[in-house]
Amino acid sequence: MHAMPIMTTGGCQEHKPSHAVFCLSVRCTKLFRWLQGPPGKSQGEESEMPPYDDATQQLIDAAEVVRNEYESASKSLREIEDTIRNLEKEISLDFGSQGEFSYLYGQCYELSTPEIWNTWAGPENDKFSAMKYDQGTGCWQGPNRSTLVKLLCGKETVVTSTSEPSRCEYLMEFYTPAACQQPAEIPQPEEHDEL
Repeated sequence: MHAMPIMTTGGCQEHKPSHAVFCLSVRCTKLFRWLQGPPGKSQGEESEMPPYDDATQQLIDAAEVVRNEYESASKSLREIEDTIRNLEKEISLDFGSQGEFSYLYGQCYELSTPEIWNTWAGPENDKFSAMKYDQGTGCWQGPNRSTLVKLLCGKETVVTSTSEPSRCEYLMEFYTPAACQQPAEIPQPEEHDEL
């Protein structure tokens, strides 16, 4: 092992500031060379460290196990927190009066269209039965294009028809189980105590 160079500022402070920077740079270079190892030793060679005693090695192994468990627990915690954030976002959305459209969350039904979704357009007592897309491209000597999407009860989610009932005003029928209303409760017959 060779001796570590002693770092002093002696001599450098007596000269100009630029000379001090040069002296410090030269000394740092010498320190870096010392840290690399003795001259003549190739960079690929590494000095072999003696093995640790059994007690130290057990502590190192135990620390590695604890570190791995901590990293695994941290990863699980992040995943759970992400899931909670996603669920909180999902339950804050308006999926219908009974959440009947919630199963469509995260699903993608693709249609390239320049129209802009405006609002739920069903009647007051059933506003989730239709969607309105409007402010589309203007028709020549006519209104801007718009589409009314009727949501109808069906066992599969599928578009079944499109039409143009008026010039540049389109109608689409979209069947989905989410549009199925729960049947009204059937009143139970009153029990009679008479014979």
